[in-house]
Amino acid sequence: MISSYEVRQENGEEVLYFHLSYQYEFAEEFSTYAERDLRILSNQFLNTNQIPFHGNQVYFLLDGKIVRKISLKKESFFYGPDQFVLSIQIDEKAYSEIFLREYLLSILFSYYSPQYGDEVFKCICVLFQTYAYKMMRDFSCLPHHSLFGEYVASIEYQDTYQNYKAMVDRFNGIIDSVSCIFLGYQKEYILPFIHLSNSGKTLSNIKYPYLSSVKSLWDITSPNYLSFVDYDFSTLSRLFHVKITSQSKIQILHQGELVQFGYKNFSLLEIKNLLKLKSVDILILVYRDRVRFVTRGVGNALGLSLFGACTIEENGGKYDQILRYYFPKCMLYQNVK
Repeated sequence: MISSYEVRQENGEEVLYFHLSYQYEFAEEFSTYAERDLRILSNQFLNTNQIPFHGNQVYFLLDGKIVRKISLKKESFFYGPDQFVLSIQIDEKAYSEIFLREYLLSILFSYYSPQYGDEVFKCICVLFQTYAYKMMRDFSCLPHHSLFGEYVASIEYQDTYQNYKAMVDRFNGIIDSVSCIFLGYQKEYILPFIHLSNSGKTLSNIKYPYLSSVKSLWDITSPNYLSFVDYDFSTLSRLFHVKITSQSKIQILHQGELVQFGYKNFSLLEIKNLLKLKSVDILILVYRDRVRFVTRGVGNALGLSLFGACTIEENGGKYDQILRYYFPKCMLYQNVK
């Protein structure tokens, strides 16, 4: 397709010329290429051949004549969705390389709900774009599966949704609208904390100084606000590896941070995971033959509330306003190179 290239200095700037192989069939097809496709083609060639090009303008020549001209959009040359390459760790030895766009498409499909508007999806996109930048900088890869989600190729959703192509087009537009933007605390990348709903406020966490506790009273109206599940004492004894009866000491300690079962203490997160509860906002009721666990909200109540974000969007809020509300210590930045 590209037979050779040359970089020229024109008006004080570098300009890239690609010479195309002379094939009539390709020339006909080439005229229909979208500019985004040509950016991908250009950057793949530059990355594969390690060409140190720092300009913006690219010309495609066929038989010495210019047939197309594109802009690489220098501000997104490296960090853009069609330029930034991610290494996904499949297992200890296997890795798969994909562009950032494919990763973000996967994330948006995994979070899809017909109740979410574009501004909510933009919030999700910015948070996971930030996560991708952070992981590649700190570890040079992203895990295939983590606490923040699992990477599944977007094509895998093709049989799930009849309007798959329309969804891809919509998500691509969302990805383009927040290209290179990340959420940072003191200009440092943060982790993508997201939950479905909470008990009326989000939680702070001493491990992550950028997380704040903010009111989210909208969440109280969530259909998933309140839920409960019962466990008998024998099942709890088996799960917690400690003998638990109706006479056992069961109490909340350290201002709600720990729960005592018999002689053992457990964090709320441990209880949530062991008992597969919906959130860490837990009320415990002890009966003669069982223990009832009542939860409020869904998730860990950290960071962005999706239910709250939907409510803010319904009232005219934009993605930047939503993110600044739920992450008041953070700011939006744009990666440039």
